[in-house]
Amino acid sequence: MIEPTELEQFQNFIDDLVLRNKSILDQMTKLQDASSRLNRSISKSATMCGCIKLEICKQQLDFSTITTSEELKSLLSTHLEGYPCPDCNESIEKEMGRVLFYLGALANTLGISLSSVIENEKARTSILGKYSLK
Repeated sequence: MIEPTELEQFQNFIDDLVLRNKSILDQMTKLQDASSRLNRSISKSATMCGCIKLEICKQQLDFSTITTSEELKSLLSTHLEGYPCPDCNESIEKEMGRVLFYLGALANTLGISLSSVIENEKARTSILGKYSLK
């Protein structure tokens, strides 16, 4: 788990660096672009490199026989086979970092603490527990 002080340091670091993309509109579009690049990087791991394989198919679930959430969790598929090779992993991590950077910049502009966001999300999802269906 990330300590709140690490997130606060990260947000302060971002705040010191953001000069050109100070506008909230710039930050929103940069976040969207970073997210698209992350998706593309993961896709390229399957289509260009082949280190991962996507086995997409309908989730086959018979809810009349499933009695526990643990049983349901074990039956659901990620549709992913394998793990990214070191080169693809580096690319994916880089793009994830960009997403976090622009998310932090957006949070700073809005005066929102990422630590608070994480704590509030944990509280919201823990209320419903496994029934939150995220």
